[in-house]
Amino acid sequence: MAAKILIVLIFVFAPVWVLRLCRKYPFFEKIGPVLILYILGVIIGNLPWINEGTYEIKNAITTVMIPLALPMMLFGCSFNKKDMKGVLRSLLAGILGILVSVICGFLLFGKYLGEDGPAIAALLTGCETGGTINMAALQQALEVPSEQFLLLNTYDMIICFLYFIFLLSFGIKWFRKLLPVNLEDYSEEDEREIQAHIAKDRANPYKGLWSKKGITQIIKILIAVVIVCGLSYAATLLFPKNWFMPVFIMMLTTLALAASFTKPVKKMDKSFDIGMYLIYIFSIAMASMADLLKLNLREGIYTFLFLFFIIFISLFLQLLFSKLFKVDADMMIASSVSLINSPPFVPMVVTAMKNKRVLVPGITIGLIGFAIGNYLGMLLYNLFSLM
Repeated sequence: MAAKILIVLIFVFAPVWVLRLCRKYPFFEKIGPVLILYILGVIIGNLPWINEGTYEIKNAITTVMIPLALPMMLFGCSFNKKDMKGVLRSLLAGILGILVSVICGFLLFGKYLGEDGPAIAALLTGCETGGTINMAALQQALEVPSEQFLLLNTYDMIICFLYFIFLLSFGIKWFRKLLPVNLEDYSEEDEREIQAHIAKDRANPYKGLWSKKGITQIIKILIAVVIVCGLSYAATLLFPKNWFMPVFIMMLTTLALAASFTKPVKKMDKSFDIGMYLIYIFSIAMASMADLLKLNLREGIYTFLFLFFIIFISLFLQLLFSKLFKVDADMMIASSVSLINSPPFVPMVVTAMKNKRVLVPGITIGLIGFAIGNYLGMLLYNLFSLM
């Protein structure tokens, strides 16, 4: 019992310490809280004394976190009609690039990935269009082992880092030579606005959460989540039992996305951040379940190559589709970063490009990718399962 209580306390409060560490020290901020929590989780999970009799509680935590976090984060997605101008063509170029690269990559590497190949492809599709939360949701829906999930997420962080360095070093200049450039005058005021976005991302989003107003909002968010989860569970009763988790995750996504357009849910401005905190708890708990001795390094090499292929070939394909759809260079770069790295990275690349015009559209594309990532992942999983 003592070990279970200790494990739960570590999982709940470790993200607080890690987030403070990232805000205080730029070095840890560059690594990112998710990767730090994975490392902590792996260390904790492979200690000989602290894990005795704790598997059930770890499994319960990882199982519960995603159904709670997914609707919370989708509630926080705000889509503005005026921001959609010029977004759809760039979004289509980015999504097509990812889908085609996943299909081609699976044809090349699928036979080396083992029986989990279709599920791996699905998780990577969800991740490269919607981020870690979609990968985690698909992991639960497709019952992918924790070791495989940890390996995929670690590889994703490494390759996405290389991808971002490539863009900042010479990728921007290269793409601006190959695609039309639509630059506007870049003033000091524009720079301050972009830096304000970056500062907002780095600020503590949980400040004031335990005030009277914050607690009231938490209660409303939980009520909305319970309603969405209840309706999603009810929908699963219409399907065979072995379809439970895929149907449940898809209904969660659909209902939460629909709710995000309603006025009461739009007022819940803390829902995304609370959902993200649950993802931090999920990350350390999931990593603690991974047995290092069970990591299949031989198959892991092909997984790494598969992911590397997806990210960099999708970038090349997005370039071709952008040329076809008449998307300019900076919009193409912003949308690619938003899909592959996630929306918080957009202000950084916009600063490097000195083009404020693509800031909001770039972030919007990432949010749409997050909203549709689970659907795309399940679509490709069913396609590859037939092959």
